[in-house]
Amino acid sequence: MEVNVQRRNSPENDLDTIFTKLGTLLASARTRDRGLRILIHLLPDCPLDLIEEKAQFYLNTCTKVCDQRGPTQTLPLVYKLLQQLLHRSLGSTELHKLFVSNLAKILESVGPKLEPSAVPSALSFLELAMQHYAGACGPLKSRIETFLYSLVDSTDRFVVNRTANCLLLLQQIRGGGQHGSLHKKTWEEYYLKLIDTIHDLLNQIFAHTPETFDEEENLECLKLPDIRTTGNPIRKAHLIAIRACNLITFLDQAIVGAYPVGKPITPFKALNLVFRGLSVSCEAMGKNPIAENIAFGAFLPSMHYGLLEVLDGLVLALGTNMLMFGDTICEMFSKCLRATQSNSHDSEGAKKSFIRLRTKIYDSVQLWCEKMRYGSNIEIVNEALLEQIMRDITPYESEVTLKMGATSNKRLSARAKRKLQKEQNAATALNQNHSSGSATAENKELFIDHGNEPLCRAALACLTVLLQSAGCFIKPVTHKLLQEKIVPMCFTLVTNHPLTGLYGDAQVRVALLRAFAALIVNPHHHCPPPLQYASYIFNTLQTTDSSATVRSVAAELARTMELVVHPWKETLYFPADKSAIKDALANKNNHPLAMFTVKQVVVTNGTNGVHDSSDVIIPSVADPATGTSPVKAASAPSEPAVEPAYESEGEINESLAVTEASDESFIDEEEPQTTDEPVGWVEHVSASSLDDTAKEKTNAIAKIPDDTECYDAGTIHPIDDDDYDDGKTSDSAVVAVLDSDEEQGQAQNVEQEDDDVMEVPIDVELSAPKSNSEKNNLKHSIEIIDDDNSSVSAKKAKMLGQDSCNGNSGKTKNIDEIVEEMVAEFVDEP
Repeated sequence: MEVNVQRRNSPENDLDTIFTKLGTLLASARTRDRGLRILIHLLPDCPLDLIEEKAQFYLNTCTKVCDQRGPTQTLPLVYKLLQQLLHRSLGSTELHKLFVSNLAKILESVGPKLEPSAVPSALSFLELAMQHYAGACGPLKSRIETFLYSLVDSTDRFVVNRTANCLLLLQQIRGGGQHGSLHKKTWEEYYLKLIDTIHDLLNQIFAHTPETFDEEENLECLKLPDIRTTGNPIRKAHLIAIRACNLITFLDQAIVGAYPVGKPITPFKALNLVFRGLSVSCEAMGKNPIAENIAFGAFLPSMHYGLLEVLDGLVLALGTNMLMFGDTICEMFSKCLRATQSNSHDSEGAKKSFIRLRTKIYDSVQLWCEKMRYGSNIEIVNEALLEQIMRDITPYESEVTLKMGATSNKRLSARAKRKLQKEQNAATALNQNHSSGSATAENKELFIDHGNEPLCRAALACLTVLLQSAGCFIKPVTHKLLQEKIVPMCFTLVTNHPLTGLYGDAQVRVALLRAFAALIVNPHHHCPPPLQYASYIFNTLQTTDSSATVRSVAAELARTMELVVHPWKETLYFPADKSAIKDALANKNNHPLAMFTVKQVVVTNGTNGVHDSSDVIIPSVADPATGTSPVKAASAPSEPAVEPAYESEGEINESLAVTEASDESFIDEEEPQTTDEPVGWVEHVSASSLDDTAKEKTNAIAKIPDDTECYDAGTIHPIDDDDYDDGKTSDSAVVAVLDSDEEQGQAQNVEQEDDDVMEVPIDVELSAPKSNSEKNNLKHSIEIIDDDNSSVSAKKAKMLGQDSCNGNSGKTKNIDEIVEEMVAEFVDEP
């Protein structure tokens, strides 16, 4: 007994029972509506296998109802059930096959004679069918097209939008051809026919109104049903205007709607239609006050609204390709606003005319400026646009009462006082009579600018984007006038509590604050922004306004103003670490890469530190930084000269002559040889690669002049051959590099030696000897000879001469000064 109860209460058993009862309800015509409603509610959450089992029965029931054109209330439910089944078929192969085989039969019931109450649900199902089963709908294209064209005069906005989507999908339900060529061709034909059909309707609408555009001829129109004939001209005008508005909606959807291939849009055809429709205003049609013109004038704002939608679609679809038409588009904006402006004397404090159309114009201007940015050309009509914007953002002020203080009457005579009192009484009576026409003053304030809030909000948003797009191109005097208008309005938000009228709406206040911020952030360079008021206004409103949205926006803009007043540094500056550069230069030889560098030693034959052409420049491989002393290194056999893998181009700069601190290990391991001469280290260089003249000469240590003003104070002097007459033989050429006297004294006191090293470009040979007079003229210059060429290039000689002459100034250049020069050269300090 318990097992039977559990089976009876299991979920699978319950679903079987429910769907069995639903089948019973659908089978009877009396209970079919109830069964359809329950099934529509349960179908989205039912198991897919259960739907596959029952789907054939449901499709047969729906087809039967559609063929019989069943009860009016049942047809919408049938198409809704078909939508649910189609959605579930996207995830089931069995249901997909079932729909492909039954879809043509279901769509046979769709036609011009369909019940109006079933049209919205039928259009929704038809849109889904053409989207997901385009191939199955292909054979029924002509039938579907006839059904959609029958809805061209509909006044239901939902039906019109669904019809526009279905007509776009209708162009792609057959094969697309190679690379979608057929889809492109069918869309282009549909696009051009739509434009021609609208032109044909405009010919009828503007038949009795003069227009600046020529009437279009040789039009190829869509095969739409004829407009119902009627003897009432107003009714006829109504039908033509409704069809024109619906076709404009179809054109807009054709431009911006989704399509599987790229659309071959010809913008000039659509723009010509837009410009023609917007060129005629209600005022122009009212100049010929016949019944048709009056009726057409009543629907003209709706057509203008649709044409602006088409323009927005072109801007969204083509982007900056529309810049070639920028001047005409901007002029059209100003003309439309001027044509829809109302008389200020008649509309003060009341709801304005053409609010919907003017709001759309502001939205179109905003979209144009956002997409085109600084190339929008909106600055050519900025004054006309700003004039219209000021009209729509200025709140209405009913009465202005000037009060004179009591202290101002002291100097008036008795006669003047009586005259003033009489005028004040008359003014008070006039104000009372003016206010008595309506209800109390409190009720009057409730209706001031009531209904104008959307227009004001759109105008302020348009002003914000206009300043962001072309603020720098607007004249300074225009900026000044805008500041004089916007700043007092912002102060009213701070001072007036509670706010009534136009700026009682929180969204309008937000738009005003954003326009004020745009006026500050996008100024003209000849007109400074009113920063002195911005911080106070935003900081006050972020705590005092009654709306949370306004407080949040005010806080955001206050932070923006702080960045404007105290901006960040314009450029990112990373200062050079001078101490790090100094340490790197001083310890250059301790770097692991120092062992791979090529050093060169100069053997000079000049006197007093003067280099001549007989100086020998010998390349040698730099030894890694070890504990051996230079003297020990000199006694070791020298390695043969290393050929460098690159050409130094003979460039000698100040960084090649640097003072390096010798390591303490050099001092500790020095041989204990004491001499009276200045202390310095001697490097022995093999002269095997030199010619015979160099082998016969050696260099010895000479007296160093006390020249502390030059970092090249340690000089090299030759020794004559007569000094070696004592019989001592010279095994190798010796280069003696000595320190200055001042450096010697410091070395003895501090017990640390600072050796001067002269490094010169590599891979050079001994030049021909020259006379002593020539040696004196070539002071501080070095002449080198290339290995490959026996002469020196002019570029090398020039650069060597310039670099060698740097010592003539006599100024001290130590590591600190070299670091300063490097920092000044490679770091652009502010």
